[in-house]
Amino acid sequence: AQAVLVRLAQVVAARANVIARSPREAALVSPRFCATSMSHCGPENDGSLAYRLEDYLLSGSFIEQLNRFVSSHAPSFKDVEGWEHQHEWYDSYLEYESMLNHRVEAFLKVEGVTASEAVKACELARAGGNQDYRFFEYLAAAIDYQRFHAVMLEFKSGQRDISHWWQCFAPMH
Repeated sequence: AQAVLVRLAQVVAARANVIARSPREAALVSPRFCATSMSHCGPENDGSLAYRLEDYLLSGSFIEQLNRFVSSHAPSFKDVEGWEHQHEWYDSYLEYESMLNHRVEAFLKVEGVTASEAVKACELARAGGNQDYRFFEYLAAAIDYQRFHAVMLEFKSGQRDISHWWQCFAPMH
């Protein structure tokens, strides 16, 4: 399962050709995710496996779960730039990694596909130039502690906000 998560994150991160390493970089490349509209809530439904993976990973239940996780953990994070990180932050990372691993495994089981098939679908989406997928940000944070730390700082500072997660799924007016 860990290998699946790692490979999917590598594929989709390579598609975007960026994994921000600091909150400042992230602010330049990542819009505020689903803060008030659906404009950044993912690609148009083309029926592909990559789309279904995006839809599954960024479903209301996951966003709600992520919001609970962030609300509980992000306040303790600090930008330490070169200083030692607190052990509890790494424990939070391990919890997050497990949460994403379970989600990816559940998707593969529900879809009845292998990890290789899911990776191939992500590679096809990347080759097709689709830039609307957002799940790579969360997968990348599950395989890279530094990226996870940056994402937690983004949530803490308000650069990233899913506290009103249900608005992602409300019809646009």
